[in-house]
Amino acid sequence: MWFDISYNIAAGRTRRLESAVSKTPVERQKLSEFAREQIRSRIISGEFPMGRKLPEAELVRLLGMSKSPIREALLQLEREGLIELSPSRTTRVFSMTAGEVAELGELRLTLERDALRMACLRNPATLARGLAEIVARMERALERDDVATYKALDYDFHTAIFENCGNSYAAANFHRLSFRIQALRNRLSQDPALNERSLRDHIGLRDAVDAGDTDRALAIIERHVAETTQNYLDRMAHEAAEAGGPLDDATRVDLAEMERFSRQALAAVGADAETTDAITRALMHASTLGVDTHGVRLLPHYLEALAGGRVNRQPSPVIASGNGGACVLDADNAHGARATYEAVTLAVARARQHGLGAVAIRNSSHFGAAGAYALEIARQGMMGLVFCNSDAFVRLHGGAERFHGTNPIAAAAPVNSGEPWLLDMATSSIPFNRVQLSRSLGVPLPADVASDAHGTNVIEPSAAAMLAPLGGALFGYKGAGLAGIAEILSAAFSDAPLSAELPPMISDDMATPRRLGAFVMALDPEAFAGGQAFRAVIGRYLEAIRRSCTTPGETVMAPGDREWREAERRRDSGMKLDGTTVRSLGQFARDHGIAPLRTLSAERGAEHQ
Repeated sequence: MWFDISYNIAAGRTRRLESAVSKTPVERQKLSEFAREQIRSRIISGEFPMGRKLPEAELVRLLGMSKSPIREALLQLEREGLIELSPSRTTRVFSMTAGEVAELGELRLTLERDALRMACLRNPATLARGLAEIVARMERALERDDVATYKALDYDFHTAIFENCGNSYAAANFHRLSFRIQALRNRLSQDPALNERSLRDHIGLRDAVDAGDTDRALAIIERHVAETTQNYLDRMAHEAAEAGGPLDDATRVDLAEMERFSRQALAAVGADAETTDAITRALMHASTLGVDTHGVRLLPHYLEALAGGRVNRQPSPVIASGNGGACVLDADNAHGARATYEAVTLAVARARQHGLGAVAIRNSSHFGAAGAYALEIARQGMMGLVFCNSDAFVRLHGGAERFHGTNPIAAAAPVNSGEPWLLDMATSSIPFNRVQLSRSLGVPLPADVASDAHGTNVIEPSAAAMLAPLGGALFGYKGAGLAGIAEILSAAFSDAPLSAELPPMISDDMATPRRLGAFVMALDPEAFAGGQAFRAVIGRYLEAIRRSCTTPGETVMAPGDREWREAERRRDSGMKLDGTTVRSLGQFARDHGIAPLRTLSAERGAEHQ
């Protein structure tokens, strides 16, 4: 039976429904099953709150067992949706935005309404008896203020509907969602008045089923699930307000205000003026142009890396070697933005003298959006090319292990009027955040973009252990080849580690430098056919792209067009910040005594939708 386990939160251990067989003693269980139940119980009870890191070493100490069964348990819990694994395999308890909670509520409503209709049609007597028994126990639990037992019985009540609906697929889908539903219930349903209201709904539903009034039962379940979801959202909004920031994913911040906060926050952890300026410029480039995965959402991570010593707060980058238009920049474990903007300055200066300027960087760190640096070169009248490698998460074409990073390539070329031609792309099939989004929404991935631990292509996001290279199942060798170019330029020319040798970006270790490599090149058109001619050709090229024929309903945009349009909109109406980042920055401001981030009013943001 799918639903023979629910959780006695007060006792901190699993219990089985009365209709099920006794629980197998711990000593007879597989260690991985025991570990899974223990971790699951702590997540559902709230002992491990949403978003909390779960370091492997802590779980080893807590459960008194080796790493292997714990790792197996974590993989199972990821499939259940209770934990999330980053590309570096850092483990966190799942977290949900307000939008995701609302979507889960919609899906739950659809499933429960249909399951109740089927149960009333197929097994009405059995369902009525089961609900009556559970409601009687719920009443007794509330009479003695045993909230933990009441919530466990609440789960049993809804489970009984699916057990009697006669559709194993509906039951399996509810089972897949049930663990998150239980965790949300224990995390967000804390007002005693809500339990009393909930009990009235369950009594009404019991009575409607007993009377054979299916329409009334369906109306009650629809109202109950909708109100429960809204209660969760209200609680999340209240907690966000107490934390100093709104929860709404559409929270807007003026770009100048975001820049002000970034500079003050970086200074608060001891970053020098050059580092503060470089990081802020790179973050604001991404957030202004709509590259939000590499924008200010990274600021909390950067602050942690600077505070922990992984990134040098006051580095002294030096030219380690050089000849003519080329040199190697040792970044002294600087932030990647500090190192790369300095490399841009060096490359442009050498290009003005030699026609070409190339700088290989070593001992650097994550630099954000590669396009920021290519664009800076284009702003100075030259063609810019930027590459870097990163910790391995992309397999080779036909490969079965992580080999390359997402290894981005960026290029920008100036024009006589208007914005430059701008390309900024990863060499993987998709970014990893697409996998995380699919996991949260419970939707499959596109075909041929991700693989399991054995290199087999999968569409189930929870099974994705690595990304496929750009090009798909037939032409992935092209993406792997492009990643190889970025790898060679970033590592070989600077004697930096390969992707597979780099420590992960997301980890518990915020003290050990990562020693990333990168490569920056500037090409001065004046050394070729002349700057005026070059810019004129790029202008004609852009116009030709925009005028090219399209298929019905489609629009062709030149590289950079989408970004320029988004930048114009954001300069006018502000940028969006997710609730998690807003709350994190709010807590940082309180901890460090800086002015909190001021958000735009919802009314102003609505004017520009």
